[in-house]
Amino acid sequence: MLHRITGRATKCGPSAISAIAGVPTHEAAAVIRRLFDRPSVNGVYTDELAAALEAFGFVPDFALRHPKYRERRHARREEVWERIFADVPFEVRAVSLGTFLDPAPAGTWAISASNHFVVYSDGFVADSAWLSRKQRPWRRADPDCNRVALRRIREAVRFVRLSRHERRRSPVSEER
Repeated sequence: MLHRITGRATKCGPSAISAIAGVPTHEAAAVIRRLFDRPSVNGVYTDELAAALEAFGFVPDFALRHPKYRERRHARREEVWERIFADVPFEVRAVSLGTFLDPAPAGTWAISASNHFVVYSDGFVADSAWLSRKQRPWRRADPDCNRVALRRIREAVRFVRLSRHERRRSPVSEER
């Protein structure tokens, strides 16, 4: 289930975290700034998004990567990437946003397409710029959805919520 994107930060990374975790965007940006010693958040890498979601109790369980970008991971810190994504199964496939979302994949996804994050869950999408901060159904008949459907996916990561017991053992939450 996606949440309405709320908060003062307007960038797509904190907006994706807000939609998945249900926290305001400025709290998501604060977590990224704290974890990665950043003065501001104007864009995020996949490892930063995953680390922030891990702090809110979500971990990746599957990834889809474009073959062209497979060797050039979108990571700010390689050690964070390896810690989070080392055991995450992935598939390498070139696909557009519409081709990926039209069959309604199961789960909650953070999708990087054209240097922008879109989130998807249960047939609904949300983002900070292209579609809507409020979740809306993904339908190709919708002109806004159809307008972004041909954008190439660089990476899509499916996230699952950890149980309370697992969340306490997370290395990111122990840093607090």
